[in-house]
Amino acid sequence: CTHFSIMLLNYLAGFLRRRASLLEWNSSGDLGRIEKVCTGVVRGYKPYHVLDADYYKCAGPEEMREALSRKYEDILIDFGNLEDGSYEEFLRCEKQFLVASFSEWQQDCLREFVMKNDQGKKRSWQYLAVFGSEETRKEFMRRFGVFTERIPFSADAFSVTKECGIFFRGLFPEL
Repeated sequence: CTHFSIMLLNYLAGFLRRRASLLEWNSSGDLGRIEKVCTGVVRGYKPYHVLDADYYKCAGPEEMREALSRKYEDILIDFGNLEDGSYEEFLRCEKQFLVASFSEWQQDCLREFVMKNDQGKKRSWQYLAVFGSEETRKEFMRRFGVFTERIPFSADAFSVTKECGIFFRGLFPEL
């Protein structure tokens, strides 16, 4: 989820030149580790700036208020695993992407999540996957009626490849 969020953030901020930020609304600590790698320090103050975007580590309602006051054009939220209690906040988002994997050891989690949520909610969500076979993706679509689009592989989340640019343009045709 974090890799995808950073890819999307850099597409919006670096490629489209929009004011964008990413809020880490989970307990993974990934954005703190990224801050150390990219800036050489970990500060207590939020946000920090890398390339053309702002990153809010360990975010919550206070950081959301700050981000809204800064009048970003795009605020992305990395909820991590929705089972961690951020489900209600996820439902409030304008666009909702569920990033999944069709790797053999992770397929059951996706199936359980889809089965647990009613059909009405699922229609507004966009399911995306990066790993797993094309056959598994098609079988999942056939069995559950949920279209899952494949995220192009990108070794570096901070650079936007041509393939990723085309993919993101498809997710945001209005921009």
